[in-house]
Amino acid sequence: MSKETKFLSIAIGLLQGIYREEGITNKAADSMDADRLYKYVRLVNDKYVDKAAKRTNEVDYPAGNDRNRFHHNGIISPDVPLGNVFVETRTSGVGTPAQVKFFKLLQEEEPATFDRVNGKITMIRDMTGFDGCLSRKLPVGRYVIEVSKGSEYEIITDDIEITEGVFSRKTYDLNRFVNLESEGWISGELHHHCVYSSPVFGGDDDVVETPEQVANSMMASGLSYGALSDHHIILSHPAWKANKRDNFIPIISKEISTSNGHVMAMGVPIDVIYVIPDDRNRTDKYLRNEFVRITDEIKENGGLAQINHPRDLQRSISWNPDFEDMLDIFETMEIWNGSNPMMAGSTNDAAMNLWNRCMQRGLFLPATTGSDTHNICADDYHVLFDEVMDTMDAIRANEQELSREYSDETGVMLEIGEKLLPILEKWAETCLSSGCVRTYINFDVTVPRENTHNPEYIMNRLRLGRSFLTNGPILLTKVNGKIPGHNVRLTEGKKRIDKLTVEIKLLANRPLKTLELSTENGVYKEIELCAEKKDGFYDYSMELEEAIPDGKYLYFIARDDCTNLAITNPVIINR
Repeated sequence: MSKETKFLSIAIGLLQGIYREEGITNKAADSMDADRLYKYVRLVNDKYVDKAAKRTNEVDYPAGNDRNRFHHNGIISPDVPLGNVFVETRTSGVGTPAQVKFFKLLQEEEPATFDRVNGKITMIRDMTGFDGCLSRKLPVGRYVIEVSKGSEYEIITDDIEITEGVFSRKTYDLNRFVNLESEGWISGELHHHCVYSSPVFGGDDDVVETPEQVANSMMASGLSYGALSDHHIILSHPAWKANKRDNFIPIISKEISTSNGHVMAMGVPIDVIYVIPDDRNRTDKYLRNEFVRITDEIKENGGLAQINHPRDLQRSISWNPDFEDMLDIFETMEIWNGSNPMMAGSTNDAAMNLWNRCMQRGLFLPATTGSDTHNICADDYHVLFDEVMDTMDAIRANEQELSREYSDETGVMLEIGEKLLPILEKWAETCLSSGCVRTYINFDVTVPRENTHNPEYIMNRLRLGRSFLTNGPILLTKVNGKIPGHNVRLTEGKKRIDKLTVEIKLLANRPLKTLELSTENGVYKEIELCAEKKDGFYDYSMELEEAIPDGKYLYFIARDDCTNLAITNPVIINR
């Protein structure tokens, strides 16, 4: 599937999701498919787009979206005038890796009024090194700088003028407004790729980063642990384990390819291989038995068996719906994959619905996230987005003519342009790359650190569901004193409990709108959120007294939109 077709597939699904949420039936959107829409887009580009007026991207090459086109990371041509910038990021006076984004301002933009949703992606993602230092070149011009380090730190915004031949320096002291490790929580990344997934090592993914670069990128996003999960191969394991530090725990892993989904073999030192049969021997019985065999092998070797992106757009890497009855062979489920936004109509939304259906039939598979990063620079969408915007301009300018012969395609593309492109632009500039979605696990602070900060302990907490998932907010919850993954009893001796006491610690470095209380049967309460920003963050914490909900599993969702969202694993209510 090409990047263009994948983008259109995502957009169609999201548009259908918007209509479902609004209770609207749109036959054109419901019947549209990506191949049909891609042919229409190609026609518009060939016949109507003014080639001389096509957008150029100030921070990326105007080339096709082919393998290894990426990672020029802002240096678009040796002929472009460049300046030098040095950035240092520190906490308590000590250098620390952090994410640094440079947004090149368009001609009419000013730093004070800059809005990243401006119809163009000009973001350059970089990071300071393990020592907190970044030295690089940038094309001349004015930039907004955004410095961040995950959920526990204030987001810093600044601006800089890059001048040819001039050396500019910026130093930032990061404000860590909460230290969750002191409260028994650390965050990590469970699904990331590196150069070992590329053709260099027999793979077919467009990845160029080394394990060390990936570790740096993860730590710059505020992560304390990370699994490097390359396709087809475990040769990366020694190089990945070499990144162990006092504040970072590498977990060896492999993403196993099958013809009916991707299986994560986390923490397994041997190469577990799913044997795909030829067409003559391809039977449901064989395929089922092979899944049982590899998940047994993972567990027997001390690993965690996880089903990844179970509702992907591509059939070969999506879990076969006919095999839903055997999902209990897995220990966790990736319901939130960073390559797509978590919105109605997305593959993540479908995965979450599958997760809920499992709970409805009494199967609790703890939920996890994974960025599925193949490109730590996160520049995949730069040129593609320009091409989409050029197409939208041409459709709007020739709407009447195009609608006569291509009514459905024209209508769907115009709706995508109005309803989706702004949020997809914001998502692409906010929520891609290492740790863009992360899984926080709880650990026992009374146990010696060496017994909790290791791969085996982390995997066990994932299996138990002692965790929450986020791309921003911190969402710590207790129900009758119990955190996610625990059982909540409704009796005390012979006395029946008719109320739940809910404690919520909800902090965010960006504003939130709602908190949802949900069971496997859906949302049963929604709370509007309001707080003033203070000391670099918003505090929406609260305590609630709740009636016993109609469900066995109770979990929480805090959100603004798909770029600022957190989901807890559930507590289990024992009736």
